[in-house]
Amino acid sequence: MNYYKRILPWENNRRLERLTEFRALVIQYFNNSRAEWMMDERIEEPEAEKIRVKINRMMDEIHDIILHSGVNPSIRYTPSAMVGGYVQNIDLVQNIFNLHRFRITANNLLDFVDRSIGIYEGNRRPALLRAINPFFYLGLVFDLVARIPFVLIGRAGFNRQKVEESLAGRLVKGSIYIVTALASLLTVLQLLDYLDSFKLAVKNVFH
Repeated sequence: MNYYKRILPWENNRRLERLTEFRALVIQYFNNSRAEWMMDERIEEPEAEKIRVKINRMMDEIHDIILHSGVNPSIRYTPSAMVGGYVQNIDLVQNIFNLHRFRITANNLLDFVDRSIGIYEGNRRPALLRAINPFFYLGLVFDLVARIPFVLIGRAGFNRQKVEESLAGRLVKGSIYIVTALASLLTVLQLLDYLDSFKLAVKNVFH
């Protein structure tokens, strides 16, 4: 999944629709369920049981959509001295059905969803401008070429994401991107019959 600044209008609208749908389901679920003291699981009415299935099926996608809007739906949880335990980061999307155990309300989760919705709403016009910008598509091609080695690494059985996000992986990816961009530039100059002039200009700079 691409970062929100790298998507086109139709994908931006799709993510908005999914977030809006998820938000409505969360409200319906908590309106049809309740938490009681000393109980690990929420007490769910029949409607909540049906909604829980829908939430589970879209949870991973929604989590990615929120993360790729630049929002991390996590909070730092510090248990009370009476309860005990350790300080930890709680992902509110992945722990939606366990929020009551940490005494976290559904509104905390909805705050992150609303923040993400606001970002995608603000991205509508930029996404439209990207759709008519030829350089945006050129950049996508460069990104695709730069990712090819990591795709091969993933198919070989290695952890593609870990390798790609490592320092060495970022350096390799950046180098491939630069080489691809330079090769494209030289090809365009050759097609326009400006390659010799460009070579001469570069030679004069370094001499």
